[in-house]
Amino acid sequence: MKHLNFWGRDQIQIVKKANPYTIFTIRPFLWGLLILVCGCFAFGTRASADEVRSEAWQEAFALLDKGDRKRAVSKLEGLLQTDLPESEKLKIHHALGYNYEKLRDRPQAVRHYARVVTFSYPLADCAAYRLAQLYEGMNNKDRAIKWYTQLVKEYPSSFYLSDAKWALAQLHTEEKGYETAKSYLIDLVKQPRYAREAAFTLARCEEGLGNVSVAFDAYRELIKEKQSLSVAKNSLGRLKQLVRTHKSLKLTPTDRLNCGMVFYSNRQWKSAVSELALIPKTVDLERRAHALYLTGRSNQGRKWPNTSIKNFDAVIALGGKNSYIPRATYQIAQSYRQKGHLKTAVSRLENFVKTYPTDELVDDALYDIAKIHEAQEKSELALDAYARLIKAAPKSPYADVAAWRTGWQRFDERRYEESYTAFKGLKDHFPGNRYAMGAHFWMAKIRERQNRPELARKIYQEVAKARYWYYSARAKAILGISGSELEPKAIQDAKLPTRQQRPPQVPTLMELRLYEDAITQLDRHINTASLAEQNCFYDLITCYEGLAMYDKAREVTEQSLENPAFASATRADLEKLQRKLYPRYYANAVDKYAKLYNVNTFLVAAMILEESRYNAAAVSWAGAIGLMQIMPATGRELAQQLKIRRFRTSMLKQPDINIRMGTKYIADLNSWFNNNPMLVIGAYNGGPGRMRRWVSTKAIKDIDEFVEKITIRETRLHIKKVIDSYDNYVQLYRKSDEPPAVNSATEIGPKRLQGL
Repeated sequence: MKHLNFWGRDQIQIVKKANPYTIFTIRPFLWGLLILVCGCFAFGTRASADEVRSEAWQEAFALLDKGDRKRAVSKLEGLLQTDLPESEKLKIHHALGYNYEKLRDRPQAVRHYARVVTFSYPLADCAAYRLAQLYEGMNNKDRAIKWYTQLVKEYPSSFYLSDAKWALAQLHTEEKGYETAKSYLIDLVKQPRYAREAAFTLARCEEGLGNVSVAFDAYRELIKEKQSLSVAKNSLGRLKQLVRTHKSLKLTPTDRLNCGMVFYSNRQWKSAVSELALIPKTVDLERRAHALYLTGRSNQGRKWPNTSIKNFDAVIALGGKNSYIPRATYQIAQSYRQKGHLKTAVSRLENFVKTYPTDELVDDALYDIAKIHEAQEKSELALDAYARLIKAAPKSPYADVAAWRTGWQRFDERRYEESYTAFKGLKDHFPGNRYAMGAHFWMAKIRERQNRPELARKIYQEVAKARYWYYSARAKAILGISGSELEPKAIQDAKLPTRQQRPPQVPTLMELRLYEDAITQLDRHINTASLAEQNCFYDLITCYEGLAMYDKAREVTEQSLENPAFASATRADLEKLQRKLYPRYYANAVDKYAKLYNVNTFLVAAMILEESRYNAAAVSWAGAIGLMQIMPATGRELAQQLKIRRFRTSMLKQPDINIRMGTKYIADLNSWFNNNPMLVIGAYNGGPGRMRRWVSTKAIKDIDEFVEKITIRETRLHIKKVIDSYDNYVQLYRKSDEPPAVNSATEIGPKRLQGL
């Protein structure tokens, strides 16, 4: 009360009476105190408002991360009503433009994009490019041209400059503005990324301007190379049209040959034959032989073997020193093979090998001979052909297969030392080759069969330490060990070129979740820079993950491991990339259903990885759907068991449902195949009925040999891929005291195949 009374009315009156001027001294003091109090309150309010805005900002972008665009847009619109700095509002407008575009609300997208095309915003060129594309998609060419032109004029150093020029060139060409289009194309033909397409469009412009001979010559140049690509095909079409409409234009024999090659490269066999027939017989020998050879190959494509034989015989009849005689001789044998005359085909191939022992097609001929003999179950003749192949062309792409088949044939005959020699030759001559990896593993198996366990153990240890894919996983399982494959490469940073930093717009694009634009910039930077910095790869992976394009994220990770940017990667770098190679997306659902159905978590994760690369919308050629590639019929059966009401096939694209069904199916297979993961994985891919037949008819106790003898290549490889991925998941994520699910057992145990 004492303090309150001090400022009471009586006290003020006393002061007034004592000195009338004193009140003016007190009032400024009071006003200052009031301002101070208000200022403190205002400061507290501002801090609180900043926190609220920060929270709202984070919440909006968290919704985008979850794919909830509608609620995110509402949050972002609300943020625009606050007193955010203009720079932050421009970011929000940009994000809103993109998200309205994705929601197909084009008017709103246009409104927000247009707000940010200002020099004060660092991503204005990106927004302008998006806006122009939006108008182009709406078929509003005038507006599209306006915005592309503005981008070119006002942002000459923009990342999108060349793209905008290319779009303008195409739009002006469509609108018959040929001179304007040419002004953009002159620059683009010098850029490797646009060179051929720009040259074709430039020819179209010359044609439109009446410069027919210039266009004609340009089209002739474009069909000379890369003949299987669309530019060559389109140039051929324009070339033909010009010849039809302008009688003064003539195609030379070389032009006819190039036209025929374009048709042939695009599998237009009939057109190729017709075009090549127009080449006069008076042309030089080499060109005539080439034309006849292509005619024969085209008739092979048409499945006319008798006609193709006549064509190839004509090549040989030309005589002289034409370089197509050996090829024609080889293709005659292929035509007889196409007819089903295998004895004649082998005879012709043997004659080819004898006549042209140094020709580049000798290894093809010997491989063909071996495959024909194998199909006829003439194993010794096949092995003889394989042996000759290895001797004649040890670096041939078929030599590894030849050695592999030789090793297995001798293994099946229990001629183990000969098998060992073949596998050792394969390992020594093709390091890093997948057949060579398998050969090294089977060298250990052979020593086991020969009852030489110490030698076998030594080889298994070598395989386990190597980066041998599935075979290292199996060697570790047999030895009962776990080992790391994350050894860094010993390359000093000083030996590498300077790393080039990521494009400057990327961090902001990623902050605003504009991942598509960030991907475009990062991808081009990585492919054009002499050495991109490591963060470019990490950012690109993050962008694909943000779009839930997990299969693409893994592709980038695989490319990263092969890129010089990671040549001197530390163990931490490698482990970070390994976790991207073997990710745990949808981990909550995987863990939940693995526990519910008593299935190993990492086996489910490995199965998802190899079935779909974590692409929830994946559909196989056979019709299997979703993360765990479940067939619709299997999905309907599982839906009944799991009491999923109103099941529709489209539900298989829902991650939770797909993982639940796939894990339940693995649990069923576990009960049918005595929890043997190799058999379960094979049954998941090839079908439980087929796996049951294989187990019962092959009567092979060694699980590794059983896998190698699976006749369906897809199933055989699927087992190997899943086991390899499982091993990596265990290595990266398993707790030290947790035993692996795939044990070291090497025999197929008692089978519980009832209930199928």
